This record gives sequence, C-alpha cells and structure tokens, in this order.
Amino acid sequence: MPTADANADVEEVLHQMVEYKIRRLPVLENEELIGLISQADLAAKLPEDKVGELVEAISATSR
Repeated sequence: MPTADANADVEEVLHQMVEYKIRRLPVLENEELIGLISQADLAAKLPEDKVGELVEAISATSR
C-alpha cells in the first residue's frame, strides 16, 4: 500500500496519488499513521488551473 512520509512535498504526494489512482493517501511519521491526505487537500494547495488535471488524473479510473 502506498504511503506518504509526513515531510513529503506536494509533488511527491501528487505523483503517488496519480500513479496508484487513489484519492486518499495514509501519512506516516516514524512508521506510525498520523493522518490521511486527500485529493481535496491537494486541490487546496494547487493553482486553480492545475486542479482539473489533478481530479481527472486521479478520478479517471479510481479504485
């Protein structure tokens, strides 16, 4: 199962979500679950013109 490190940047998280076609990604710190980052969380951090691309890339064939 893909996860993100608590110190991962937006690009790393975005890459994993698109690669695995997932809308939520567990966030770990010292191998302990500390939260989830969602597609909506990323959308809030991206420029408006990139949000559509994000949604389309992840949602096209989401699991």
